[in-house]
Amino acid sequence: MSLVSDLLGDITSGLIPDELTQMFTTPLPQATSPDITFQPFTVTSSVGGVTGGPEGTDISLSPEQLAMQQQLFGGAGDFYGQAMTPTAQREQDIYQRIRATQAPEEERQRLALEERLAQQGRLGVRTNMFGGTPEALAMEKAQAEARNQAMLGAMQQAQTEQAQQAALGGQFLQQSYAPQAALLTAMSPALNVASLADVARRQQGEFDLETQLANIQGLLGQQAGYAGLYGNVYGGLLSGIGGLLTGGAKDKPWWLP
Repeated sequence: MSLVSDLLGDITSGLIPDELTQMFTTPLPQATSPDITFQPFTVTSSVGGVTGGPEGTDISLSPEQLAMQQQLFGGAGDFYGQAMTPTAQREQDIYQRIRATQAPEEERQRLALEERLAQQGRLGVRTNMFGGTPEALAMEKAQAEARNQAMLGAMQQAQTEQAQQAALGGQFLQQSYAPQAALLTAMSPALNVASLADVARRQQGEFDLETQLANIQGLLGQQAGYAGLYGNVYGGLLSGIGGLLTGGAKDKPWWLP
């Protein structure tokens, strides 16, 4: 039997090429996932740059624009602070200024009335109905109306100034964000380009992965084909040898004992 086994080993050892042996013993390649993650991109201009990434948008201003923005922020804060201040003190200040302009005319009218009354011999005259001369009462009434008008005008002026300060604060704040708005506007066309590149990258990644899987499937098919082929060869060979080993003595070949 040792002679037969040795002979069988010699026969079968030459049937499998070394390349085929290596094919069956070498591990199949592993499919690797392609990198299809979103790739950040940056748009730059004279005022700074804006970067779009997977976690959001990052805006960076130039040093000059940043300094100007801080100044505008400060101005907006000042105007808003003034707009939020109660107007009572401002109303009083405006009223005093209005009355200061009215006082000389009122004093002139008072002196002129006294002069007329003195010329008429009525200076110091008092009546039971008015407590003074009708002319003096009319002048006092006119001056009282002037004071009321001054107070109403002061209130309106203070409210107008408050609204103007709030509006200026809004303008300063809006201007402070103008560079960011310009960068975002410049970024809009780049978004379309980045989107197209992202789609192309994903499609290429899918193609690469499909190619890897196809190659692996091809190797598996090739190995399966060789396995079937050599299985048939070995099956026939072993069947023939088995017949020789189990046949009668008359069928034994000359080399068997």
